Amino acid sequence: MLTRALEAEGYDVVVLDDGLDAYERGLEGDIDLVLLDHLLPGMLGTEVLHRWRSEGITFPVIMISDVTGDEEVTRALSLGARDYVRKPFSVRELMARVRIQLDGVSTAEAGRRLSG
Repeated sequence: MLTRALEAEGYDVVVLDDGLDAYERGLEGDIDLVLLDHLLPGMLGTEVLHRWRSEGITFPVIMISDVTGDEEVTRALSLGARDYVRKPFSVRELMARVRIQLDGVSTAEAGRRLSG
């Protein structure tokens, strides 16, 4: 459902279901925004984020998780997540958060790509 909503807004979407795959895709660049789930097989989302940031990769990341404790939210934000959305969430709300993160990014430059 989320992929369809993003594509309906004109975004190119890449869906990866494994933390290691997401980490490696992030190294390739050409990403404008990542929606990153915390509980991924292979590598937790916070570990993926930590590794990207330690390598100087700075594209915006919105963490999505059903882990709702303040400690986990604070950790993700301190690692460099720009936002944290707790499941369950409203698709409309998430779309607004995506637009906020991409504000100022030219759609011609960005190609309106999302990955995550």
